Amino acid sequence: MAKTGYKVKVTDEELLNLIETGIENTSGDWLNSSDLQKERQKATYEYAGLAEMHLAPQGVSSIVDTSTTEVIEAYTSVLSDLFLSNQKLARFIPIDDNAMSYKQARNASMITNYALFKQNKGWEVLQTWFKSALLWKNGIIRWDYVEDHQYKIEEYEEIDQDRLDVLLSNENVEIIGDLEFKNKFGESDPLGGAEPDAELVYVDVRIRRKVDKSRVKIDNIPPESFRISRDATCIEDASFVGIQSEMTRSDIRKYWPDVAENIEDDEWDELGDDDNWLGASGYSEEIAARKHVTGQEYWKGSKDGDTFSLEANRSVVVTECWISVDRDGDGVAELKHLMTAGDHILLEEDVDMIPLASITPIDIPHEFYGLSMADFTRSSTLASTAILRGFIENTYLTNYSPKLADPNVVDFSALQNMRPKQIIPTNGNPAGAVAALPPEAIASGTVPLLEHLQIIKEQATGMSKAAQGLNDTLYVSGNSEAKVAAVQTASQKRIQHIARRFAETGLKRLVQGVYITMQDCVNRKISMMQGGIFYSINPKDLPSEIECDIFLDLGENSNSNLLTKYTKIGSEILPALNSQGQGMVIKPEAPAVLATKVIEALGVDSNDFLVDYTTDEFKQTAMKALQEQSQSAEMKSNLEDKKLQTESMQNEANVKFTMAQTKNTTDDNAKQLAVSIDRHFQEWSELKIKSEKEGVELPPRPDYSQIIMMARQIIGEVDEVQQPQPEQQQTGDQ
Repeated sequence: MAKTGYKVKVTDEELLNLIETGIENTSGDWLNSSDLQKERQKATYEYAGLAEMHLAPQGVSSIVDTSTTEVIEAYTSVLSDLFLSNQKLARFIPIDDNAMSYKQARNASMITNYALFKQNKGWEVLQTWFKSALLWKNGIIRWDYVEDHQYKIEEYEEIDQDRLDVLLSNENVEIIGDLEFKNKFGESDPLGGAEPDAELVYVDVRIRRKVDKSRVKIDNIPPESFRISRDATCIEDASFVGIQSEMTRSDIRKYWPDVAENIEDDEWDELGDDDNWLGASGYSEEIAARKHVTGQEYWKGSKDGDTFSLEANRSVVVTECWISVDRDGDGVAELKHLMTAGDHILLEEDVDMIPLASITPIDIPHEFYGLSMADFTRSSTLASTAILRGFIENTYLTNYSPKLADPNVVDFSALQNMRPKQIIPTNGNPAGAVAALPPEAIASGTVPLLEHLQIIKEQATGMSKAAQGLNDTLYVSGNSEAKVAAVQTASQKRIQHIARRFAETGLKRLVQGVYITMQDCVNRKISMMQGGIFYSINPKDLPSEIECDIFLDLGENSNSNLLTKYTKIGSEILPALNSQGQGMVIKPEAPAVLATKVIEALGVDSNDFLVDYTTDEFKQTAMKALQEQSQSAEMKSNLEDKKLQTESMQNEANVKFTMAQTKNTTDDNAKQLAVSIDRHFQEWSELKIKSEKEGVELPPRPDYSQIIMMARQIIGEVDEVQQPQPEQQQTGDQ
């Protein structure tokens, strides 16, 4: 090692030895020819329903239980719907509570989803990623920025000089062939013969336009190609992560010409002979297994050895890896991206992260590799397969039962190949010469055992037939809705757990990686249409530090649950605040935010119906509208108060008027009564005096009882009209 003080600089030779050690620590007997590889092969055959390896038939039948296929396909479809249904996997969270942060988060989400689903076959790639993990323990995906260009041919029958100059001002446009023109007089001549002052019109012009198709590309990594150090628990903490693949000699010379010049002729053959990669048979057994399940025979080689292959097309084993190593001698190990072929370094560059992400359905604590769903179905698949084969073989023996025959009497070959109307020659009396050997009866507990194995499989995987909608017996009238819901909920919890694991591990790392790569590598605006609106976004204008989330239509954050919550907010909470006079605590943009979220929860793009509520212009408009609404409500309230006050005053006046009228009437009656009483007293008094003077008999004194009753009545009416309030009553009593 080259030393610089206390620091050590790693040399090329040491770097190559480090890579070789890393490969040996991950592959060889441990990985490529290991139990891990064999389990993946078994899972492949179980998924395809092929009787291979441990499922190889021992008798007549080759049937294989299809539980593995059912479970993996069910999980794949459910997970694909949960994550990929609306192509809005990435969802970035605003840094601050302001319009600019909301806009940046929205733009970050838009360009990332655009890269995943528009610039890549996102649904297909991610669905394959999910299935790989469900079938082979771990699924590995990669993202990388690739520079790509396409050429578009454009033809113009006639084009003037100004238009041609505009086209040629673009550095990505070039003319194909020679230019021909016509001047304003219609004369045709090559460009070189044109008059200086002639007005040119070019004819039959062909141009080639170079179109930039560079993008962030995502691909799945085959399990047999992936390498990771044995002590790793995740990609981030691995001391060595690598991918081994094949390239042609032509590719090596094309992309790394300087390195290719230093490779001797006899070295090329060694670069394509790596037992750790290809194995002794010359090909990967896992690739052969996948080819076999599709009815193909995988053959890697050439006719008559290597004489048939063209030299430039011969394969070279290339190791791509990421390791931390101190190459500059500053005492700090930097993360390096390296590509090597044998003892030759093809590529070396500094990177900030490893562009790989892994998912596993069932994690093993402190281990990188987890368990697949095939691991959970394997035992029940083996048992069910054995029982099913027993059924079939018993039926076969019943229909074609073995026989005991006397070779001295019966021709064996004739018995073995019996057909209708066949005559079998015998030597002597055939009676008793042939006897059938009946098969053993099927055990009575066989069918219950098969049903029990089905239950075990459903409990192990969490994917019941009810959850798949395949169990009709669950929905009979004897089962309550609660029982049906309980069965479905039990399966959903397992699905939720796996979905959340996928989201928080591999998917979030993938989304962050794609976004960061776009910021680092994309030097142009990305144009797209969303909800009928055209957007042009430059990734470099967006923040580098921004938190992302994964859209998952499941659990509390499912669209159905969110719709219920938003509906309650709109129908109960906000109206209650308004009715209690607390409307001012509601944000001005709240109705628009609520409407946007409701529309999105329905699975519809809100941009088709609503404007962007995060802009300052919208918030100002909403605030003004709220203030006007508040002022209008206040004016209305004042008018209502004045109206009520006026009505109260009117009522009071009416009461006083009525009381006055009643009092006046009472006073009149009292006066009339007093006059009547006085008049009667005067008349009786005059009669009494006359009786005394003239000796006339005095008439009886008048009966005033009726007059007194009238007086009492009048007094009662007055009391009723002028009845004081309780406080007034007390004062009156006093």
